[in-house]
Order: sequence, then C-alpha cells, then structure tokens
Amino acid sequence: MEGCVKVSLYSEVKEIVSDVQKFGKDNIEVKKIVDLLKIVSFLIVCATFIVQYWKFMFGIKVEILPTFPIFLNQFLAEYTYVIFVGLIVYKVVGYTILRYLVISVEINSNMKLFPVLNTVEDIFEIGTLSILLLKLVNNLLLCIHGIDVIKSADKKIYIIYLICCFYLFVNWLYIKNKNYWYFADIKYTPFFDCNGKRIAQNDSVIYYGRLYSLYLLDVEECSVFIEEKGECRKKEWYLSKSNSGIIRKEISLEDAVRDEKGKIKVYEYWMGEKGKL
Repeated sequence: MEGCVKVSLYSEVKEIVSDVQKFGKDNIEVKKIVDLLKIVSFLIVCATFIVQYWKFMFGIKVEILPTFPIFLNQFLAEYTYVIFVGLIVYKVVGYTILRYLVISVEINSNMKLFPVLNTVEDIFEIGTLSILLLKLVNNLLLCIHGIDVIKSADKKIYIIYLICCFYLFVNWLYIKNKNYWYFADIKYTPFFDCNGKRIAQNDSVIYYGRLYSLYLLDVEECSVFIEEKGECRKKEWYLSKSNSGIIRKEISLEDAVRDEKGKIKVYEYWMGEKGKL
C-alpha cells in the first residue's frame, strides 16, 4: 500500500512539474527581458572580438571614453565567473530537481511556494545576466583602451559564453525543425470550432463550459449497398468527459460543432499550448 502511495505521489508531482514548465514558457515579460540581455551581451562580445583582433574602434575616441570605477571592476572580476557558472549549473541540473522538491512540499503541507520560487528564479536569472553584461561592457571598454581582455584571466568566461551561444543556436534550430514536423504530423478531424480553428484528433475541447476529450468510436449502421444486408461499421468522433476513465458515446462531435449555443472550442492549454515544444 505504501508503495502505491509513493508511485501515486511521484506521478502527481511529475505531472505538475510538466505543467509548470510548459506554463512557465508563457511568462512573456520576463522572457523579453532575458532575451534582450542575451542579445545585447552577444553584440558586446562580437564588438570585443572585432576591436581585439581587427582593431576597429567604431569611430570611438579613446581619450574621452570612460571606464568603470575600481570597486565595480573588482566586484565584476571576483564574482562574475562564479555567478555565471552557477546559473548554468542550475539550468542544467537544479531546475527540475528544485521543482520536484517544491511541489512535494506543496502537496504535503498545502504551502504555496511556487510564486516565491518563480520570483527568486526570475531575479537570479535577470541579475546574473545583468552582471555578465556589465562585465562584458567593462571588458569592451578595456579592450578599446588597448588591454587584451580575451587572452587574460577572462578567457574562460568567453569560452563558456561561446559554448552557451552555440548550444542555444543548435537548440533553436532543433526546436524550429521539431515544430515544423510536429505541425506536419498533426491529424485533424473534419470539424472546426466556434473560432474557425480546425479540431485535431488529439485535441481536448470545451463544450458548454466543460472539458471533453475526443474519441473515434465505431457506429453500427445498416448497409444498403451490400446484396446480403448485414451490419457494417463506420467511425464517428465523440466527446467524452476528460479523465473520466470510461469512454462513452456521450456527444457526437458533429452535433456539438453545429450547436451554436455550446460554443465548442479547442482547449489550448491542455499540458501546454499545442505547438510549444
């Protein structure tokens, strides 16, 4: 009995983690800030390499170019590498583990820890990328003043940064191609929802405010085209209550789409919005 409880708890936690990860992708405001920091950082790195190896100064006069205060230089030199590596380790290893732990605590104690965790994560990621950006800007300024920053102690930061950029680029290509094949492989029913969106076979739908799953079930029908009259079977799409455990021919999908009052529509966020892989 205890083993069953553990398996059940694990399954519940796993499902919640999957949902939270996919819903987290829709945190548009934070994502825009993070993406902006990444883009600016990449441009600064490119500018540093251009100044370092091609001696192109972008029309900047070195004499009037300021540098960062000494205390800020010392802080960036001492903590940037550690914080940056810490962010990478967390994203690779700690991200999922910490979520499992937080959800387990929430299930057992009814404490709402996820808003706190998400807030801390957002602050940590934005703060780390901001510190990294300051470090890269500082290195660019020093490089313009004639200091070889890439071959000095900051070489490891640039190596790790370029590896991360390469990984993000490959991951972007993979997701792009995966999304293409995902949409190409979707099989649709011949019906459309109230918004004019075609209903896919694996979609869940909302009908009269209730969530339903779709099932293709056999329907007995008398054949008039066969000399010896007998039973033949055709298949029709039906709505069945989602997660009910029992599949019944409750509502015909064809009848549901014709029912204007029911306003049937595709449920976009069943374990994440379709197409966001």
